[in-house]
Amino acid sequence: MRSREADARHGSYELGSPQTEEGRTAMLEEAQEEVAEAPPVRMLLLAFMIMFQGYGVMNGNPVHALKMKLQIAPDDHEKAAEFQDATASFQLSKLLMRILQISLLVFLQPNGIVYLAYVIMFVAVLIPVVCVWGADMKDLSIVYLQYTLGGIAIGLFEGTFLSIISVLGKSTKTFAIMGAPLGFAVHNILLGSIVPDGYEVIYYIYTVACIPFAVAIFYFYAPVPDANSQGKGCQIFLKSLQQPKEWLPAMLPWFLAKFAGNFVMEDAFPLLFNTFNTARVPIFGPSSTNPTIPNKYYKSLFWFVLMALGDTVSRRVPEILKLNSMKAWNCWIVISICLCVAGEALNFLLIPIITGLAAFTAYFGNGLIYGLSAQFIDGYIPEEHRYTAYNLWCFAGDLAGYAGQGRLSVRLAELACKDRHYTYVCHQQQLMSPDLFG
Repeated sequence: MRSREADARHGSYELGSPQTEEGRTAMLEEAQEEVAEAPPVRMLLLAFMIMFQGYGVMNGNPVHALKMKLQIAPDDHEKAAEFQDATASFQLSKLLMRILQISLLVFLQPNGIVYLAYVIMFVAVLIPVVCVWGADMKDLSIVYLQYTLGGIAIGLFEGTFLSIISVLGKSTKTFAIMGAPLGFAVHNILLGSIVPDGYEVIYYIYTVACIPFAVAIFYFYAPVPDANSQGKGCQIFLKSLQQPKEWLPAMLPWFLAKFAGNFVMEDAFPLLFNTFNTARVPIFGPSSTNPTIPNKYYKSLFWFVLMALGDTVSRRVPEILKLNSMKAWNCWIVISICLCVAGEALNFLLIPIITGLAAFTAYFGNGLIYGLSAQFIDGYIPEEHRYTAYNLWCFAGDLAGYAGQGRLSVRLAELACKDRHYTYVCHQQQLMSPDLFG
């Protein structure tokens, strides 16, 4: 059982606590001052990070390993597009769960939804271990099942988790959201550097083993739900939809920003793996054949490091910005979106060093959008509407993710490689063996 000290430290919460219209502004200002001074609950970073390790096996090195295990040649564009459509089921199911979870709130408190999400992610990550590596199944239906369950888990988890920990203060949330890029970094930097070829199943086994620890951390460190709050989350969501003028206009720019950030985030991985598609990467340019480095180490020690650095550092930036006017907020929204677009565009140069900088730029924009959005919602959206705002904000990101991760990503890679096919970059070969890829 959770200790009384933990309960006292975090306090109880009730989603959508009522406020009078007259006192809302003053209470928000007072809450912001109190929240800003609250010490961060850093352990919740691990609870968030471990769930995003589950997200991480749906991208980057693990998904490329799965693609190779299914014997899909990178230059077989139609088969690659079918595979990307299968992985994009993650985004589609994530999107649908933003809405469908409303009905679950009738039966579960928000904390219960988080626990359910951990269980579903556990099953999702276990599927390729049992079916692909264990039973040597090659059918894309396995990919659809894995990614659909993974999307359901994240769809249930992300907005709910963020709304739950809002009462712990902006410092706690700032630490927690850093867990997302760190979860990706574990697979693509740490494990990507040390997992031997042929043992890629380790990505999945490691992730499955971590999830029970995340459940325990959340149990002991998350805020305690109000005993009378069960079933109220659904009412709060519907009430927010009935009062759109109180929160929706303010959220529209953030929906647009989230769309831009998620598109480049989800498109970056398939674009990278479909352009740098041989065993080695030329350092100075796509047409160069010397010097080169192993593809495995280019990605794990350079590209993914810059990606993680951009996405992690940028989430702390809003804490040092002067955001004391709507003009300032709007300015930084525009800057964040421009960074995402610029990062995506730089990939089309096909220069390995620049591609790493493109990852840093695009993910810096994405992380900045995430950090700014979290601060804006907690500071300017009335408490009773935050749950709805967070989930619809995530919903906008899911729409972009579905576009960025599906077959459009293969088409963009084809566009980037159009009439430019080299020995190591945008290489064309009808059949490639999995052992060509480091």
